Amino acid sequence: MIISKTPLRISFVGGGSDNLINQQNFEGKVLSTTIDKFVYLCVNKKFDNHVRFSYSLTENVNSSYKLKHPIAKNVLQYFKISNGLEISSIADIPSSGSGLGSSSAFLVGLVNCLNFYKKRKMSKKNIAELACHIELKKMQQPIGMQDQYSAAYGGFNTMFFKNNKVVVNKLELNARRLKKFKDSLVLVSTNKSRDANTILQSVKRNKNMKSLKEIVNLVDIFKYELCHGDINNLGLILHENWIKKKEMSKNVSNNYLDSIYSYAINRGALGGKLLGAGGGGFFLFFVKKNTKNCFLNKMKKFDIVDFNFYNSGTQIIYND
Repeated sequence: MIISKTPLRISFVGGGSDNLINQQNFEGKVLSTTIDKFVYLCVNKKFDNHVRFSYSLTENVNSSYKLKHPIAKNVLQYFKISNGLEISSIADIPSSGSGLGSSSAFLVGLVNCLNFYKKRKMSKKNIAELACHIELKKMQQPIGMQDQYSAAYGGFNTMFFKNNKVVVNKLELNARRLKKFKDSLVLVSTNKSRDANTILQSVKRNKNMKSLKEIVNLVDIFKYELCHGDINNLGLILHENWIKKKEMSKNVSNNYLDSIYSYAINRGALGGKLLGAGGGGFFLFFVKKNTKNCFLNKMKKFDIVDFNFYNSGTQIIYND
């Protein structure tokens, strides 16, 4: 039995710019971190020649080619596994439309398990590259590349995307500043899932390069304020990112989501953004530390998820 543990991620600024890596003379840039919410994958040799896959549904088929789950099907085919395997998936947060990179975390975790199962020696970079190949090339998903690299590498990173190449730079942060930043963040569920593909396809069609370039420009500003400047300015930058993100597509937000955002701002948040493609999932809000308790009391009608930053990527946590 092999078990992998793969973290979800929060993308602070630059999201969406990893989605146009074939655009000539355009360099995407994202600053993100992984958090202590995980997707667990368990792989075990099956006593018969079937493939059994348990997630929100259970599939029991005589060949991996008959699996309906597209990620599992493509990963098993890549590793040339047609039968004789049992796979189970468990997630800390429901994976459907969370905006936390859960589908890519699932994919990276499964690749890591099967890499170990097949006794290969794939690096973090190899795992991320394969995950991107499967989602972008094999499955033709209209997504970017930050989620796969976040799940594989883990921690705070600035990522650069250009001409199908990804560069990951680890961000080393002062522990005191990191704690101050974390203590100002609140993760709020919208209790609304969404189909990210529809939104991402809309963003690609619109190609609002002006707004996208302005979003990319916020990455270096955010990084400076996080490492050296006024932590409270990060809330204002998140707000600016959210305004620019909504310009990318009318599907990013709606009246319901705008009402949640306004409610939080009117109760003390300096700024925030909807995580992931938009349309639902989780809001991340920034609140001054000395007003956070008051803010939380006023936000009791919403589901708030406690979290911490997590500094590792996908790991094998059990092998027997």
